[in-house]
Amino acid sequence: MAVRVVTDSTSDIPRETVEELRIDVVPLTVAFGSEQYRDGIDLNADEFYARLGQSKVLPTTSQPPPALFRYAYGHLASRGDVVSVHLSHKFSGTVNTARAAAAEVAPERISVVDSGSASMGMGLCVLAAARAAAEGKSRDECVAAAESTARRVHVAVAFETLDFLRRGGRIGRAQAFVGGLLRLKPILTVQEGEAHPLTRVRSRGKALDELVALATRFERVSEIAILHTTTPDDAAQLAERAQEARPDARLMTGRFGPVLGVHGGPGMLGIAVVEQQ
Repeated sequence: MAVRVVTDSTSDIPRETVEELRIDVVPLTVAFGSEQYRDGIDLNADEFYARLGQSKVLPTTSQPPPALFRYAYGHLASRGDVVSVHLSHKFSGTVNTARAAAAEVAPERISVVDSGSASMGMGLCVLAAARAAAEGKSRDECVAAAESTARRVHVAVAFETLDFLRRGGRIGRAQAFVGGLLRLKPILTVQEGEAHPLTRVRSRGKALDELVALATRFERVSEIAILHTTTPDDAAQLAERAQEARPDARLMTGRFGPVLGVHGGPGMLGIAVVEQQ
């Protein structure tokens, strides 16, 4: 049987792609006070962002309970090997929970990979493993595909504000960016598994220019992913410009899901590119 690939809901892979490649997604939890929702199951992006704009309570997130991983792994490992790819351990304990569950269920059949990234950066690693699995590659080869992509993926995310990241405690080394921002729009990247400052600009147009620049920074790019929270027109413009700059690259567009939306807030717009080998 082909290797099965598992990820968590922060990979933000479009549902049709998840279904096409038979990727199993374990949801994180989003809570508005005492009300809890499974990311992407009980609460979709449209519902979340509508509620975020009206809520007086800052939502919170939590990693999947170990039982969800044990259930997924038990079901899949009874039929074959499993590769499970997750967001950086510096953003969440999800990958460590996955490793503990894998060790309980079938350590000889399950490999867990820390992508060192999140959202589309992580999602591209998941897709590399899933495509390798679809080609009939072994578990080790699927792991190698994910890890190779993780080394070559580059991410830039433009924020309207860092306030959501700051209040959620997920800002990492970009903390120094908070002070003195005035009306500047911050752009962050992911390095060594956590958020780092990249630059800051004075307008949305300049932010788009900086994100497009990531697609042209490398000699060859094999894949591009574009995601947004609440600005589909900006995402469409970014996708068009990125594809014009790199017409041979595979392009994926989508949306930051509720978990990433909790930490990024409205107006977040991002690009991830995979540098071709």
